Amino acid sequence: MNGLVKFAIASIGGIAIGLISAQKVIGGYGGMFIKTQGPWVSWPTAGTRSSNPYVRAHFLTQHRLPISQFEINELEARTDSNGKALDSDCNYEISGPAQKARWWSLYTYSGERSARTQDAQPAGIGSHNILAKTDGHFTVKLSQQPQTGNWITPVKGGDLVLVLRLYNPAQSITNQFNFKGLPMIIRKDCQ
Repeated sequence: MNGLVKFAIASIGGIAIGLISAQKVIGGYGGMFIKTQGPWVSWPTAGTRSSNPYVRAHFLTQHRLPISQFEINELEARTDSNGKALDSDCNYEISGPAQKARWWSLYTYSGERSARTQDAQPAGIGSHNILAKTDGHFTVKLSQQPQTGNWITPVKGGDLVLVLRLYNPAQSITNQFNFKGLPMIIRKDCQ
């Protein structure tokens, strides 16, 4: 009986460690299946034949399907450019050069709920309706309070995920995942 108890404890421990490590890999920890630049994270094999179960699970646990990287590149930011977790109660300034894509969008959703179960559509803005300088540089303010210029309201609910989608991206992005010139995310103040 003593051997059976040890076996049961070892089995439960092994299963727990396996589940926790799988959950971390699905979340992008360890960097095995992701590419990063600053706060932005991309899953390069998402939507391709070489995609693996962990990459697929990353999207499926959020009730989303991976998108073909040749049509759309999707990058997520869960931290600001200084590495602090994004918070819907804080104000941010997101700024950068024109993105190397035919069209792009920037939107938010709560990290605590899946995009599918939210009460309202995620707040966002796209390259078609953004106010930018003549050289293409733009600034977007992310705040619960109304702001002048480009402004999006974060989804309420604590942790926040910022998503940048590049539609019909340049070949340098689709072939080499060369994400130079991604927007900076600067925390201004919190309420």
